[in-house]
Amino acid sequence: MLIVKETLGRLYLWQVAINRIIDLLALRQRVHRFCNTGRPLHITELYDAERRRLKTGLRLDGEALNSFEEKHGSLFPDIHDIHIIDELTTEEIIIKFCTIFNDGYGKEGVIAANKKPFWEPILEEIISEAFSGEVKVKFNKFIEDAKAYRNKHGAHFDQESFIMTHGDKKPDEDGVIYSVGWNSALLTFNWGFISDTIPVFNKSLNGYIKKLQKEADII
Repeated sequence: MLIVKETLGRLYLWQVAINRIIDLLALRQRVHRFCNTGRPLHITELYDAERRRLKTGLRLDGEALNSFEEKHGSLFPDIHDIHIIDELTTEEIIIKFCTIFNDGYGKEGVIAANKKPFWEPILEEIISEAFSGEVKVKFNKFIEDAKAYRNKHGAHFDQESFIMTHGDKKPDEDGVIYSVGWNSALLTFNWGFISDTIPVFNKSLNGYIKKLQKEADII
């Protein structure tokens, strides 16, 4: 009985994470729809034109920003804000999804430790119930890609995910020249596939939880 409750305790956390992912996927779609209206790009072009008029490369603030927004409306969200929102949303989807695989401590009688011997057989049953054939293969590939992104880029800035160059100070420069960039790993994910399959995965997870709840005479 305690083992079943501990298992349910961990699966409830999976459930919370997946439900948040579904909310984030919906938010991501709304952001893209808003971007497609052209408003973010339009306000950005107006803003850049105003900075050129004022002959400044800095961001407007104070009276200059107030004057711009009184004339054109809120600067937020411009196209740069949209890009940041999109990146943070999609990154959070991957990080939340990986809570299923990340090691986590347990508490006796309440929640199971999230170790591979615990989650691997449960996950395999949930996935097998949700998918078959090519879709199952692709979903398992998504899992591996998500874990790799989370471990190397999303949660840990691993050197493999970044490009760094060093340089030496030149006579007319103030300091050492360097540059840091990162790969566009998030763009490699098929977000249409993810949006279609996560709700199916969630339904299977909920079914597995209900099965355990019946075994424990909770429902």
